Amino acid sequence: MPGRCLQWHAIAGSAALALAFSCAVTQAYAARPDDPGAVSAAATPAPAPAAGRQQTQPTSNVPVPSADPARITAERLKKITAVKSWGYQVVGLNVSAVAGSPLDMIVVDVSSGLDSDRPLRAEDVVRLKRKPDGKPRLVIGYLSIGDAEAYRADLFAAEYLTDDAPDWLGPEHAHWRGNRIVRFCHEGWQRTVIGDDNGRSVYNAIDPSPLHRIVDLGLDGVMLDRADVWSEVKQECPGGEKAMADFVARIAASARRQNPGFLVVMQNAEDLVRQPKVLEAIDAIAKEDLFTSGEKGQELRPQPAVKASIGHLKRAKEAGRPVFVIDYVLEQGKRRDAHRRIEAEGFVPYIAPRDLDRLWLPGRDF
Repeated sequence: MPGRCLQWHAIAGSAALALAFSCAVTQAYAARPDDPGAVSAAATPAPAPAAGRQQTQPTSNVPVPSADPARITAERLKKITAVKSWGYQVVGLNVSAVAGSPLDMIVVDVSSGLDSDRPLRAEDVVRLKRKPDGKPRLVIGYLSIGDAEAYRADLFAAEYLTDDAPDWLGPEHAHWRGNRIVRFCHEGWQRTVIGDDNGRSVYNAIDPSPLHRIVDLGLDGVMLDRADVWSEVKQECPGGEKAMADFVARIAASARRQNPGFLVVMQNAEDLVRQPKVLEAIDAIAKEDLFTSGEKGQELRPQPAVKASIGHLKRAKEAGRPVFVIDYVLEQGKRRDAHRRIEAEGFVPYIAPRDLDRLWLPGRDF
């Protein structure tokens, strides 16, 4: 879960990051997303932007009503299946350095992942989407759908952390400070992630929702993290596995109404591929810690767990969805071995430091 890595960075410089983020995304918390009236109010036409407000301008393709859905799906799968190398950096990303890399795909954090502690801009995305040889690169935005990170201003206001918390906000995660588990099945949380019917924030109906900020900036797709939260909130969200499948499908449908070619990658929660709706919604799956675990990747996962994960991942692969695996192995002598084991399963490997604050490149670092 890279969200925990980002929050370490954010908390370390929380004041600077909060200032940078609040300047970039001004929030006018007009309604709570768990308020029964919040959704209907957010669905009304957006008012004219306030003076000085900078809106994100959509840069994605306009949907073609007569387009063949099967053909569009095939085109999405063709693009992401062609990826043979990828990288993942959600902290301290330098646009020039990544743009100069040979990677076919890069996963980034659009809100606070740059080295300059500012949100990603449309012109940054344009640079990132082109490799040095002129060929296109896929740019995917990270989005947690099972945790609410306290340092993200578009998820909840500061007062929500005290006496006025929304119904969907759960306790702080035991291992990741600043990350709050969410009751994902609540409409308030789902609308917070997706936005109103126009993809606008449920707080002010002007700014894009977290999902649609990624769409509007022109990124190629989204990586959905923490879909596995369904197994942690079974009492609050009965029928959690199916409910999460419905949520993933809802996210994909909302993004693709604006851009039919928008890619959806689910990270972890590989057991969810048992749900047909999930396989229909996603274009690929990513897995962290397939063979190793521990802070430096020095521990091996139990073989039964590895076998179970590989079984689910291969089910996705057989359905035409490529599998991307990231193992966090710091010891240089073991990196190539980790890379080899992932490739032997037919998956696309990436080896990296767990905090994801550096971009490691094949042929140089592993």
